[in-house]
Amino acid sequence: MSRRVSSSVSSTVSVSTTSSVSASPGSVRSSAGVLPAQAHLTDRDRQIADWLDRHGVLTTAQITAVFFGSPITAAHRLAKLRTVGLVDRFHRPIARGGFGPWHWVIGPLGAEITAASRDEAPPTAAALRRRHARLADSSHLAHRLGTNQFFIDLHTHARHSDGTAALRLWWSERDASQRFLRRVRPDGHALWREHNTTIGLFLEYDTRGAEDLARLVDKLDAYDALARDGGPAYPVLFWLHAADREAHLHEALADREPGPVPVATGVHDRPATNPAGRVWWLVGDQQPGRRRLAELPSRHGRTDSIYTPHRDDGEGDHGLGLGP
Repeated sequence: MSRRVSSSVSSTVSVSTTSSVSASPGSVRSSAGVLPAQAHLTDRDRQIADWLDRHGVLTTAQITAVFFGSPITAAHRLAKLRTVGLVDRFHRPIARGGFGPWHWVIGPLGAEITAASRDEAPPTAAALRRRHARLADSSHLAHRLGTNQFFIDLHTHARHSDGTAALRLWWSERDASQRFLRRVRPDGHALWREHNTTIGLFLEYDTRGAEDLARLVDKLDAYDALARDGGPAYPVLFWLHAADREAHLHEALADREPGPVPVATGVHDRPATNPAGRVWWLVGDQQPGRRRLAELPSRHGRTDSIYTPHRDDGEGDHGLGLGP
């Protein structure tokens, strides 16, 4: 069944050896094969391709959570899409032996179709191979998958909310940077709606303390400058891996002069942690306890500002997967 989705690790390992993107039977498709293939693609298939193009890489479990009702159905459909070259995949060895889950990336046909939908030139075969190599590189893979999981968890929560919540928009780092004219470069940006309240957010995903705390704090200067120039004052969310990391970050933030942009932290130390829930510690909060995501302060920028892509929370149909 096709769904319209509402709202767009250690040392580096060579992709050609231990972490290869396999060449599917559809990997040598010519442009002449695009039109016949289109007749067999559903809206869901095109959305999967769009997500992979925008967000880089998703695991089978992540794709299943958003687009399918069953892992078996997802596996069968993804296998067919790989055969025609819409998607491709790779996996990585794990320390105890064997391989981890399949990681899905855009295939040659998918890259051509998504580029055409945006009136862009498709990547060359060499450019697509380089993109796959970067995505499979172990030094970046965990960060990208963790970032994507944050937004997929929000979407999954919305799916089971009986219509009270919605991830109205999800922009990747690339799309967000472009839309905010490269003034900020969050790991992701979203509009989240719950019980008739819509907030914007900027995500900074912290991969097991990969960056020192001073660098995390310094990132806030760009967000404050954007807000002072008429852009939005959306909360900047630091999604951290451990409670002690969070406590130390709050100590560092206590020495910083507060700016116009709210800052909140949350900890994803358990797989079931729900980022929509009461997990956010707002810096300088006068209220006791943690807040739900929708309870965080959020303000759109000036309506006449070039740095305000969202004029009000009711403007337009922000489809998940829509980009610039």
